[in-house]
Amino acid sequence: MRFSLELDETLGQVWTPDEIANEMAREAFALIPNVKKILDPACGPATFSKAINQLGFKEIELICYDVDPRMYNFTSHINQKIGLKSETRNQDYLLDSSLENSFDLVIMNPPYIRQELIERETKEYYHQYLGAKLGVSIDKKSNLFALFLLKGILDLAPNGIMCAIVFDAVQNSAYGKKTLSILSEYAELISTKTVATPFDNVLIDAQILIYKKREKKITSIIQYQESKNNLFIPLENLLKSRRGTALPKRAPFLADTGDKYYKYSSPFFIKQNRLEGLVIKPDQRIYLTNSDLEKIDGFQDWMNERLEKYNLSENKKFVKPVKGSIAFNYYIRNAPRHLWNKDNIALSDNFYVSETKGDFPTEVAWLLLNSDQYLNRLTASARNQGNGLRKLQLYEYKNVLLPNWNLLSDVDIAELFDLSKDLIQSGAESKKIQELASNIVKKLMDL
Repeated sequence: MRFSLELDETLGQVWTPDEIANEMAREAFALIPNVKKILDPACGPATFSKAINQLGFKEIELICYDVDPRMYNFTSHINQKIGLKSETRNQDYLLDSSLENSFDLVIMNPPYIRQELIERETKEYYHQYLGAKLGVSIDKKSNLFALFLLKGILDLAPNGIMCAIVFDAVQNSAYGKKTLSILSEYAELISTKTVATPFDNVLIDAQILIYKKREKKITSIIQYQESKNNLFIPLENLLKSRRGTALPKRAPFLADTGDKYYKYSSPFFIKQNRLEGLVIKPDQRIYLTNSDLEKIDGFQDWMNERLEKYNLSENKKFVKPVKGSIAFNYYIRNAPRHLWNKDNIALSDNFYVSETKGDFPTEVAWLLLNSDQYLNRLTASARNQGNGLRKLQLYEYKNVLLPNWNLLSDVDIAELFDLSKDLIQSGAESKKIQELASNIVKKLMDL
């Protein structure tokens, strides 16, 4: 019998390497040697079935779930072939409410689907069910793997073990920290281990988490509450951020000094490595078509010819410029930094562009964001892309927990505003700004 085992990204599939699955099974069974009933809530190509079988335990029962009929058929076939006493179910594990307190061991590599891609009514059911059972409000920004962790703990019997491999976003995002806080009320964290880029063709790190379910719920050790008075809050509570100006293709929009309509082009910024400091200076000019520009004799035909050359339709000429005071390049190598957009020009889409929320001075935010205390937290949340390059997705950027500058006194803010303006106007070197900012955060926030 032949099975198709290609990854289906729409289902959030990433396969656990056999050696890691074997290690997870060994460590879990060592903690609960008398295990009888085991759950694999996202079985994929029977990876954990094979790992468990290698341990030679005979008196066990394995229940497997997968929404993918290919994985259901394959796992059913493998479990029967290797002689495991098992049942495989082709259904959504999160929708099965009959499993609470049933298993000695839950072992999983849950699916990785971003929350905005989960069907709205289904997500509402997940949250209502888990929230009611756990007595909490589930973070609406929780990606699917976090919900699997929470239900896994629910379905464990007291003193049972949960062993899970998950993306490292669980440690570095606001929703992940909330998930860990809830888990800590119901289970004791036995161990956590970082695994560098374990999944094929997925350049991110992972965490192996092992929990032991408590006999009784306790008050959370980690206590996470989203409050304006917290020392650390998500970046999105401090900044309004979005991706920069998206061009369908750069070439037809970039202006050259020899162009007939060059004088009608607009300043633009693309590459930060050309800067000596942290104040943006335009390094390109682009054509931002609008109704006024189209009134200029011959411009429409000239621009349409450029678009046609690059196989772009006429309606692609209308590009909405994105401008803002603070810019952050989300591809990080050696020197992450926040740039100041002094002349409020349009910025390329390799930047996240931000303004402060409320009446907090944007200049002061820019200064603080360039401290080690802020930059290190952002870098730690970025995903490894290989060769020393890391990438921070916009939703990850927004969810990083950062020192809360709203706790600063009015006097301190006023002094920092004057200092920030001086640094901007003088074009200070980035190293000097980072050192000053780091010392300020250490002094004023005790970090």
